[in-house]
Amino acid sequence: MAAQGSRSHVSPTVLVIGCGIRATSQSMFEKMYQRGLRTVVVAHEDAWISSLVSSGTVDACINVPGIWDAAQTEELAGLVLQKLSDAGVVRIDAVYNVYYHYLLLAGRVANRLGCISNSIDAIETCIFKSKARKCLISAGLERWNHFSFRTMDELEQLITVMDYPAVLKPAESSGSWGVVRVDSPSDAIAQFSKLLLEPWCQTHEVEFILENYIDGPEFGVELIMQEGEIIFSSIMDAGKQTNSIFFQGTSRSFPSNLPLSIQEATMQHCFSAVKALGLTTGVLDIDIRYSDAHGPRIIEVNPRMGGGSVELMHQLAYGVDLTAADLNTSLGLSMADELAAWRRFSGEASLSTCFEVGWLMSPYSGEVQNMSSFMENLKTVFGNDACVMSISALVQDGKKAIGYQTDGLPTCLIQVVTSGASKSLALEHLSMILRTAENRISELVALPEKVPAKVDRHELFVDGQISDGEAAQESEGETVASHSDLIQTMMPLDR
Repeated sequence: MAAQGSRSHVSPTVLVIGCGIRATSQSMFEKMYQRGLRTVVVAHEDAWISSLVSSGTVDACINVPGIWDAAQTEELAGLVLQKLSDAGVVRIDAVYNVYYHYLLLAGRVANRLGCISNSIDAIETCIFKSKARKCLISAGLERWNHFSFRTMDELEQLITVMDYPAVLKPAESSGSWGVVRVDSPSDAIAQFSKLLLEPWCQTHEVEFILENYIDGPEFGVELIMQEGEIIFSSIMDAGKQTNSIFFQGTSRSFPSNLPLSIQEATMQHCFSAVKALGLTTGVLDIDIRYSDAHGPRIIEVNPRMGGGSVELMHQLAYGVDLTAADLNTSLGLSMADELAAWRRFSGEASLSTCFEVGWLMSPYSGEVQNMSSFMENLKTVFGNDACVMSISALVQDGKKAIGYQTDGLPTCLIQVVTSGASKSLALEHLSMILRTAENRISELVALPEKVPAKVDRHELFVDGQISDGEAAQESEGETVASHSDLIQTMMPLDR
């Protein structure tokens, strides 16, 4: 491979399908540039990626109008290849994608170019969760009370034979969109009626699933596969909302607080599941729960790297660069150096450092505003703290934020990663930042008619402790648990 940051006509060329949003994706393209890779991006015509083309970080952007809304068919894959040819792109060494929406298109393009990829059958099985359920049931790995349907009439025939609580969700979705817990037949009807009013359901024929609700702790598992073999695995606790019918993530934690026997059983189940699904290559992201009654149960398997905090947490906790690993598997390069570095890191590290991730959400819904200045102020107060690993914005001004006290999937606004010698210390730092930010939330999310009381951020803490002023404010009138309080109630404080 070419030297770092040095590219030539012999440097590998990576075709990236989709570009995501700038706040969370720009670093990926910069990392490819630093590795000496040539990068061609397929994106919609108004994509922000054009600025990286101008700077030379990305070599070219192939515009495919309407690609976001288009069905990820063989015809669309053919159009992408034609546009590459029209643009004079004659060599592609790997097709790369980390976005759920483009999984199938990336697989189709890679297969037609003869690049390394999971099979189309395996990708489709993972994307369409009803297929994944049937596959795992057929393999004898899991048992579910599980039904697929498309219309209200079909649902009405199923609800009387379902056990409750249950989960109602689209068969194809990401980021917990449309996923709700239902506690009775009438609840299922009511929630499905709301889903049918969503714009996506108004313009597309959507398949839905009604299945068992699995109680118990949830894990985030990442696997790296190459040539059909699992060469790396990790497991972290993944908190979800506990006071809501929705399933928004609220935390991610390393190391796991659950017994080693449960972690090992969960990992072994994931190993068997990806083999049954036919996956063979790349970084895989798995959501899984462990139930005392049923053991481990797969929520979903994504044939892509996990988003959000996943990459940073792996760099901190394991010394593993998931983007580099994903690129290496796509290019067919040896993983020996990366695995050796991971073993050295694991051998040298005391593993005494705990890492916690949390997300700022607004209690009410409104339009995001002043994100840049809000982030600047937050980093001014906490950015120099050695226990604060990262504070990053996830949305931009103008975005409609859904509040966690409203009827909808809450919007994650800011991600915070902290560390500590114990979970309690890492959580203490995390809670302090989230509490501070939420007390100034009116600066970030436009206020509804009822205006919450303001607290000055610079007067919140005295020598790192919550001030009497804040405690007095919290004791006045009826209190509602803040998001930072909800994190504390969900997770054990001692390692």
